[in-house]
Amino acid sequence: MDKRTELTVRGRTRTVEEWARWRGMTVETLVWRLEHGWEAPDAVLVPVRAAAASVVVTAFGRTLTPGEWERENGVPATLIGKRIKLGWTPEDAVSRPVRSKRTARTVTVGGETLAIHEWSERTGIPTAVISSRLSIGWTPERAVSEPIRKRRGTGRQGVVIGGERLTIREWSERTGIPANVISNRLNRGWTPERAVGTPVRKRRGPKPDRSPTVREWSERTGIPANIIYVRLSRGWTLERAVGTPVRPRRDA
Repeated sequence: MDKRTELTVRGRTRTVEEWARWRGMTVETLVWRLEHGWEAPDAVLVPVRAAAASVVVTAFGRTLTPGEWERENGVPATLIGKRIKLGWTPEDAVSRPVRSKRTARTVTVGGETLAIHEWSERTGIPTAVISSRLSIGWTPERAVSEPIRKRRGTGRQGVVIGGERLTIREWSERTGIPANVISNRLNRGWTPERAVGTPVRKRRGPKPDRSPTVREWSERTGIPANIIYVRLSRGWTLERAVGTPVRPRRDA
């Protein structure tokens, strides 16, 4: 596949080069998407994140993208953009060494190793989405190449993990973790990945001659023990007290 390959999208046929120019992305990005299994409509119509599209820096008499400057000088593309916004001269922004920090995480796909933000620039998938996908066990190739799918009919709110938005009930059906446990975890500040990815701890069952204590119900359901006590004191049934998710407080 090359820039002269023809693609038909929404009834229109153009070359890869023409589609790339029309969508404001590089030919390399469009070809990469197609070669990694993207359907033609997704490859053409899914936008490249703003920071990666049509951004160039002119320094030392040359005009390159931040990613190209990074490959030459080792200064991260995102940092180049931040430096420019802070008023640095283009020459300093693209060439001044970076203070030693933790090495950027790299991902190897098809024998090619790039930093996550470089894969993001190439594919148009946000850095945060790639990182999130990898953290929940996606393979590197799938994490950097699978388009972000927009789901419909998932309710007013959803939980987004790896670029996929599902309702709490749908995540519950997929993972086997009760929906009320996921909801309570999120209300207590857990990240979405941790809330739907952490198995419910299996506790030793209570002795036959007694029921679980309030504290045991709290640990099992994720509902704070003091809330269960209050609910029971107000006449709630045990089933309702331990099975109703805690509503998040609204800011005053």
